[in-house]
Amino acid sequence: MTTPEKLFPELLPPLVPALVFGAVCYVLLRWLARPLLAHLGTGVEYALNVAVIGLLFPEYCWTRTQRRVTGHAAPFAYTYGDAVCSLANAARGCVETVLWALGEAVARLGHRGALWGGAVGAIGLLLWPHLW
Repeated sequence: MTTPEKLFPELLPPLVPALVFGAVCYVLLRWLARPLLAHLGTGVEYALNVAVIGLLFPEYCWTRTQRRVTGHAAPFAYTYGDAVCSLANAARGCVETVLWALGEAVARLGHRGALWGGAVGAIGLLLWPHLW
């Protein structure tokens, strides 16, 4: 069994970084989270657009080749493109909803809530090495 004398020297070196991490979590939750969430939505939209382009490019190449060879595109190509665009629009809608809900929750978070969030972050940082 670990006595308090043995446990305290183990917790003393990471105590200062945990307190700094807790203060950073407080500042992040209180003042920076909402603007960051607004910009995160734009970044996620750009990432989704790049993924859609990556998924549609082989279909574009195949359709272009089919039109050169046969004069018309395969009907499945349009179905695939519509499916990819529909999935991208659904993902975009889900991301917008989640980010809006997170933004509203962070906006309602006061000083006490941010302080509790920083305390939970500091305690989590202290306990993280002992969990494994």
